[in-house]
Amino acid sequence: MSTEAVEIVILGRPYKVSCPLGQQDALRQAAEQLTEKLIDLRQRSKVSSNEQLAVMAALNFCHELCLEKEKNHQYSETMDKRIKMLQRTIEAALIEHGQYGDSSEEEGQQP
Repeated sequence: MSTEAVEIVILGRPYKVSCPLGQQDALRQAAEQLTEKLIDLRQRSKVSSNEQLAVMAALNFCHELCLEKEKNHQYSETMDKRIKMLQRTIEAALIEHGQYGDSSEEEGQQP
């Protein structure tokens, strides 16, 4: 995968980072989002150290990521349960209508 150096600005400070081709706009948007988060944290916490702000922002992002992972896990489990229930319902309906089972037995038979 090819990459290129892209300059982004976070809290007024420029950084050059390697970025996959085609992802430059996403990287710039992420840098803008991070800057907004850092400014918001600075205002709410009165922390002036950029290092402390970065750690706080990283912790917040990690926490948000953990919450999203848990939501996705719960959603996946719910969908698995629904799929299994639908599968059982379909199988029961097919059995009830005599269309479920060994297809080799049904070959050559006409209704």
